[in-house]
Amino acid sequence: MSVDKDKLEIPTALDVALARWDPSTGIDPAVTRAQTRRAAEYLAATGDQLGQTELVDALADGSTLNTATWWGRAVDPGLRYLADAQLVEYHAVSDTYRWVGEEGR
Repeated sequence: MSVDKDKLEIPTALDVALARWDPSTGIDPAVTRAQTRRAAEYLAATGDQLGQTELVDALADGSTLNTATWWGRAVDPGLRYLADAQLVEYHAVSDTYRWVGEEGR
């Protein structure tokens, strides 16, 4: 059996980072982590540098949260945390994120 290391690396690094994060966003932490995971995995899958509009268009409809809450109290704080963990690059000028995974560390 062959295992593709790249496919295993993303969830492993993401699992560790999200497990360490104690979100205090006013939303159930499990929901916040789950929505952050969806956004991070989407960034990893596309490889693109994406901002709020692209992420909302692609992912917010799949959530029980309204769009403003989904972005402002779940995904944006989560992606900023992942940027601090060096799994995501945050670009302040364009207000966008890009997955870097282990290469960012």
